[in-house]
Amino acid sequence: MLDPDLPPPVWVDTPAGLAALAAALAAQPVIAVDTESNSLHAYREQVCLIQFSTSITDYVLDPLALAALSSLAPVFANITIEKVFHAAEYDLICLRRDFGWQVCLLFDTMVAVRTLGWPQNGLASVLESQFGVKLNKRHQRANWAARPLSPDQLAYARLDTHYLIPLRDKLAAESLPRQRFGDL
Repeated sequence: MLDPDLPPPVWVDTPAGLAALAAALAAQPVIAVDTESNSLHAYREQVCLIQFSTSITDYVLDPLALAALSSLAPVFANITIEKVFHAAEYDLICLRRDFGWQVCLLFDTMVAVRTLGWPQNGLASVLESQFGVKLNKRHQRANWAARPLSPDQLAYARLDTHYLIPLRDKLAAESLPRQRFGDL
């Protein structure tokens, strides 16, 4: 699960770290996003982790350590920053419920995979087929509210977004209409 070729993700759990994260994300044309919640371990679930990836950096945000995340609302609402999710519906519901965020300009890789007719649409299957990456989905059911996170949990969370931008690029390229040069 741990990839020694990847630098560690940036852990964000302070107001200064949050401000730096918001500024870094606001400067990107495309960001990948995922959340982890404690839905199997609490009567009233909540978002316990938010992962972001840009083309160069992975971030893991601990919303439980911060009083407010309002500085991220403009990033999610920005119509010039594309937000890439895999199976976005649950994440969108949770982000709206817990933080009141509206997400604009969304690309859902699972919807794209299904639209293109790929045989598997789960993130683990898609990443393995496209990038040779094996995700251990056992952490999917972890109690994400418990701290500290194990190194394996952190690696799992990070990989849920790390490959989404390159995957989005592959899917977008495959879905573009092919021009027939014989008709020119």
